[in-house]
Amino acid sequence: MPDVDVLVVGAGPAGAVAAWQAKQAAPELDVVLLERDRAVGAPVRCAEGVGDAGLREFANPDGADWVSRRITDVILEAPDDTQVVLANSGVGWILDRTRFDAFLAAQAAAEGAAVLVGAEATAMARNGGDRWHVRVKQRGTEEVYRARVVIGADGVETMVGRWAGLDTRVPARDMESCAQYVLQGIDFNPDAIYLQFSTAIAPGGYAWIFPKGVGVANVGLGLVALKTDGRNAREYLDAWIARRFPAGARTGYTVGGVIVHTTIKKSYTDGVLIAGDAAHMINPLSGGGINNAMKAGRLAGCTAAAAIREGDTSERRLAAYHKAWMDLLGEDHLKYYRLKQGLEHMDDAFLNSLARSVNKVAPHKRTLGRVLTHAMIRHPQLIPVVARFFV
Repeated sequence: MPDVDVLVVGAGPAGAVAAWQAKQAAPELDVVLLERDRAVGAPVRCAEGVGDAGLREFANPDGADWVSRRITDVILEAPDDTQVVLANSGVGWILDRTRFDAFLAAQAAAEGAAVLVGAEATAMARNGGDRWHVRVKQRGTEEVYRARVVIGADGVETMVGRWAGLDTRVPARDMESCAQYVLQGIDFNPDAIYLQFSTAIAPGGYAWIFPKGVGVANVGLGLVALKTDGRNAREYLDAWIARRFPAGARTGYTVGGVIVHTTIKKSYTDGVLIAGDAAHMINPLSGGGINNAMKAGRLAGCTAAAAIREGDTSERRLAAYHKAWMDLLGEDHLKYYRLKQGLEHMDDAFLNSLARSVNKVAPHKRTLGRVLTHAMIRHPQLIPVVARFFV
């Protein structure tokens, strides 16, 4: 029964960074990173877009082989396809997640963490001691790891959180079903991401085009099942693509779920920390989670390392992790969630009218703030929501 100091379950951005940072903070610790799939970063289950500033906290994208495209523009689309090109959008990146996740895992390995692929955590129990016993299945055999701290970074369907007795449930209204194709041979601005909002196209969510190159893009949508007419996400996506890109060649396909809720009330307990999607650490307005996951992983790894060095991995000690996250981004996500709820009341007719109204503004003044201002003029009930967002 191998003893380890930190066992990280899930080698996505949150888990890889947690292992990397834990080992960097305390090189003497034994850190093991588990990935249940046969390769880190596969299959890809997201649109792969990130903001520049958050990404650079962990890696330099300039010239990196894990970057697919540099993005300089954001285009919002109304239900009737009216486009609003936002000003001052900043720089973003479309990643190659297969390579990017592998890069992060390699950083953890370079610091001395053990990275195990095809290794799935199947059960976990405390057994009355000061270590967690985690059963791991790998290559047809099972082994039990005894860990002083377990970091659950096992995604939307987290089991670590449940095994530890944490409440990771998601209200149905805050779970989006997503479908995405890689389309080739399509016409769009390769330096821009496109976001289209419409209850007819993607009820409760939005559709997107995220360029991976000239004529090649991740094209997908997310929706809330409770708001649909009975069709699933792929059926909605097929209908949208048939109208938008009928000649596009579909060379890849993925489905998944995105949590658009706020951070779970408690992301820690004795000897356990939950990070990234597993703890609902996702921007509930945009559904973006890569940079958030890395920030959470850094906090989790450093907190675990410090707690072990102090000889105190109790719930009381690990509570500092949750507070640090809420101070960093968690409180902002509460505001984003309120704003999301306010925007849900806008129907397609209003969104079409809003786009035309905003386009009367000079191009260099068409910021996201200006879009919200026009929305409040037409929908005064949004004023208290937006006020809380900016205060």
